[in-house]
Amino acid sequence: MEQSVEYQLPVRPARRWAREVPLIVLGEGPKISFRLLLFFLLFLYSSIAVIYKNLEAYRPAATIAVAAILMMVIEISHARRKFHLMWPQGLLLVAFLALAFVSSFDAMWPRFAFERTSEFAKVVLIYILIENTVTTEKRVRTVFLTMVCCGLIPAIGTIHHYANGVFIEGSRAAWRGLFGNPNEAAYGLLILLPLTLTVAKKSGFAMRLFLGGVAAVSLLAIFLTFSRGGLLGLFAVIGLIGWHQKSLAIRAFMVVGIVGALFVGGLYWNRSAGYKDISKDTTFNQRIATIKAGVRMFEANPILGVGPGNSIVAYPLYVPEESHCGCQLQLVVHNSFIQVLGELGFPGFALFMALLGTSLWDARKLRKGPLAPYGAALEIALWGFVVCSLSGGFAYSWFPYIFIALVVAVKRISALQRPEGLNAAAI
Repeated sequence: MEQSVEYQLPVRPARRWAREVPLIVLGEGPKISFRLLLFFLLFLYSSIAVIYKNLEAYRPAATIAVAAILMMVIEISHARRKFHLMWPQGLLLVAFLALAFVSSFDAMWPRFAFERTSEFAKVVLIYILIENTVTTEKRVRTVFLTMVCCGLIPAIGTIHHYANGVFIEGSRAAWRGLFGNPNEAAYGLLILLPLTLTVAKKSGFAMRLFLGGVAAVSLLAIFLTFSRGGLLGLFAVIGLIGWHQKSLAIRAFMVVGIVGALFVGGLYWNRSAGYKDISKDTTFNQRIATIKAGVRMFEANPILGVGPGNSIVAYPLYVPEESHCGCQLQLVVHNSFIQVLGELGFPGFALFMALLGTSLWDARKLRKGPLAPYGAALEIALWGFVVCSLSGGFAYSWFPYIFIALVVAVKRISALQRPEGLNAAAI
């Protein structure tokens, strides 16, 4: 049976503790909705509805998410628990969603904006589900392990596509669904590496061996995407993992490993567009053009932006004439921060940065608590998102908000495991 806290309450005086800490603090939390959360993660990573078109009409991931939310409400009500939405992340995320909804009314293409907002509303619901069901250290580890194992599906799929000549842009591999674009595949896989390491540290030899294999498969898949932004994100994540190690020898080994990987990777880089003479690279120039267009969108619409997801619609109107290549008239802004700035204006940008900044700060503080390995892993994963976001539009993707929800959950669990935090964190 799961235990939500490891701290042993004193036997005496029993009545005093009963008054100060409600018994519900020691509960394990909603059970069925937590299992449904794990199933949701499986469907999210597997893209099963994309593979089997007959299932697409049933929207299995969305159906499981709704069922999990409803079951969570029932279980919380039955147990007479309180609903969690921790400050400040919960309020910031809800405010961000509300602003996206308001911005949709003034969007260049309102219908598309409302569709994007409704999709993001599902992200918010899963955030709430995680915060209210991941209530113990064991459950945090279970979510970590589930995400790592599910990440094998797109990783193996990417390798399989490469081996069978299923390429994008002539030589780049990817999977399907959320991982159907090489840049998104690399981004989605590399942010799982710190989670893999954390679970491995807390596992036995057999599990460590398995997780080492998972990491190797993921690294190969990331390389086969030939994503330059993903490669930079990967080295940032590996560098941070090495920097967080206490041993100077391990840090030095990580640095040597990164340098060696850069050298070996350069020998086998199979993409015509590499890092040489990047100023003449069409893809690079397109990314710069989208960023310039995003800034212009903000300048023309500083309060509400052009609407959620509408940067792809507004791009032809705002792209600088000298940057217009004439080969593609619609591009999404390839920078998450400029994407939010152009689509939701300065208020949306402020909320987004506040949400990300407070979460990084909380994750950093968790490194000194009883659940330090989990806090460190989540911090590194979020920094991986930041680096990848410099060259990709991932502002509405699932993963950063799942990690932020886990930061909040770990923060509450960590407070409950401290004697001085029991009263403050009581439900």
